[in-house]
Amino acid sequence: MVFGRQGLWVLALGLSGASAALADCSTDVQKLTEERMAALKSINETVVAAKGKQMDPGVFCAKSQPLLAIESKLIAYMTKNQDWCGIPAPIIDQLKDAHVKSASFAAKACKVAEQMKKAQESGAAANAPPPLPAGPL
Repeated sequence: MVFGRQGLWVLALGLSGASAALADCSTDVQKLTEERMAALKSINETVVAAKGKQMDPGVFCAKSQPLLAIESKLIAYMTKNQDWCGIPAPIIDQLKDAHVKSASFAAKACKVAEQMKKAQESGAAANAPPPLPAGPL
C-alpha cells in the first residue's frame, strides 16, 4: 500500500487520536475502578469488624449503596465506550454479573433492615403506656 505525504499525515493523526482515546479510556476506567474498589473495601472492613457475628443489615444496606451506584456508572461507561476504548465484551459481562449479585445481596439486606425497623416501631408502639384520659376527672 502506498501513501502520499498527506496520507501518511492522516494515518499518523488517526493513530495518535486512537492512542489519546485509549489513554482517556484507561484513565476514566481506572478512576471508576478505584472508586469501586474503595466501596468494596468499605464493605469488607465492616464485615471484618463484625468478627463472625451477624452483621447489622441496615449498615450493610447503607454501605452497599455507593457500590451499586459506582458499578452502574462503570457499566454505563464501558458499554457506551466499548468500541472506542476496545473493551472486550466478556469484561463488561463479568462486571454486569458482579453487579447483579451485589444488587441482589443489597436488596436482601435492605429488606431485612426494613422489616427489623418496622418490628421495632410496632414493638415500641405496643409497649407504650396507654394514653391518659382527657378532660376533668
